[in-house]
Amino acid sequence: MAILHRTVKLSALMPRYTQRFRCTGSACEDTCCIGWSVHIDKKTYKAYRNQSHPEIQPVVALIKRLENPVNDSKFAVLPLAQTGYCPAQKDGMCTVHAVLGESFLSDTCQNYPRINRHVNGQPEQSLSLSCSEAARLALLDEDAFQFLEVPIEVREGTLATTSTGDGHSAALMNDVRIFCMNLMRTRELPIWQRVALLGVFCDAIERNRLSGTTVSVQAIIDDLVRTIESGELLVTLNRIEPDHDAQAQVFATLWSIKVFATNTAFQETLTRRIATGLRSDDNGQVSSTALTEAYRRGLQRLDQTLDAVPWFLENYLLNEIFSQLFPFEGGNTYNAYLRLVARFGLVRLLLAAQCNVEDERPLLPTLVSTVALQCRRFQHDATFTENVNHSLRASEWGYFDKLLTLIRT
Repeated sequence: MAILHRTVKLSALMPRYTQRFRCTGSACEDTCCIGWSVHIDKKTYKAYRNQSHPEIQPVVALIKRLENPVNDSKFAVLPLAQTGYCPAQKDGMCTVHAVLGESFLSDTCQNYPRINRHVNGQPEQSLSLSCSEAARLALLDEDAFQFLEVPIEVREGTLATTSTGDGHSAALMNDVRIFCMNLMRTRELPIWQRVALLGVFCDAIERNRLSGTTVSVQAIIDDLVRTIESGELLVTLNRIEPDHDAQAQVFATLWSIKVFATNTAFQETLTRRIATGLRSDDNGQVSSTALTEAYRRGLQRLDQTLDAVPWFLENYLLNEIFSQLFPFEGGNTYNAYLRLVARFGLVRLLLAAQCNVEDERPLLPTLVSTVALQCRRFQHDATFTENVNHSLRASEWGYFDKLLTLIRT
């Protein structure tokens, strides 16, 4: 069989769960072949146009070349069928893959859910947790975020390249990322304090940048470590009162304003459970008092549910930090932090809702699927992410002192 896309072998840094990942194919509970139109790269598009196989031609006929493609990786698009599925899917399997082989898949389909990049010359690979199997491995395995260097094969030209920003050296950039991940692993602190301390760090870096002073990032790290170890910063954080009403309102609003078609019965079941847990009526309406009470009760039950896997939320945040190159994406460190808080707060709300549905606590697979649903709904839409950051700033919830009340539980 002919090979369209050649691959190269590299040694990549990755979390252990990434090495364990294998696509479950037709057994997947929530296939990636539904709900998303597929971008087709230029090379694949041209190859498809030359295909005469009778099973491939009906799929090729549906592909639409974009008038003004952003780049060659998004040269054309394969729209969804009326069923919501990719037209290439047949009996749970991809027709293109079955007939032509993996090398004829578009870059989008071949890569997903993998996130591949060069960071200062070091190849890295992680996974998007919008994939249910990736979420299961990342969130439930205690050793999921042990890091390894593993040989991988990637297509030539598809490895995103990231270099240092804001004048930071490669070494310092690595130190910052390691510091953020180590902070998130500090299990002596409750998860909300770890997220808050991450904000203290990002806020200090951004203030330093705006002031034009010459304080080094390493000095900021050293000072933060000193104040954490002395206990003085934790005393300050513990004085903050949680605002459960604001948390419930802000993150429930984020959940409701994102238009999202639940294309499968599996997604619809999860969405209905969330609505029930938030005490919404048939029209999706709920009073602020009922919402806050449901959220507060759900948080208490969530803590009990996660006793068996106390690293669940920690691993979610570690994946965000590593896969999204936190805090070096998003324009500046504070924007990156706003994005992280929005996603974390939303995940926590949805998990609390799931824990508020029945007298018995939900099974862990339900919580895993809820995280995957949240990632699927939000994390593939860069425009929405920017709008959320803008809304938080415009409503003054983006100010650090107010943001802390959205984190505190």
